[in-house]
Amino acid sequence: MDAADVLQRFGDLQFPIEAEVGNLVLTIGEVFALKEGAVLETDHPVGAPFTLRAGGAEIAAAEVVVIGECLSVRVKHLAQKPGSGENGTH
Repeated sequence: MDAADVLQRFGDLQFPIEAEVGNLVLTIGEVFALKEGAVLETDHPVGAPFTLRAGGAEIAAAEVVVIGECLSVRVKHLAQKPGSGENGTH
């Protein structure tokens, strides 16, 4: 099955995407002590792109944008697909 077959067969299948905006480490005690309104500081630098993941795999670098009343994501750089060359060809 080639890529075109996969897209034709599964192209409309929904797949969850995760936006990873940073990491932090808390103790169990700190987790249980959390209260509404708590602010958790991550290790992510302000203005730096963050990672989009699908099924745990990195698919892109992105940035947050505001559209109307919604936070949105702008793809800045797509991750290289396995087996592809620099220009996306085999």
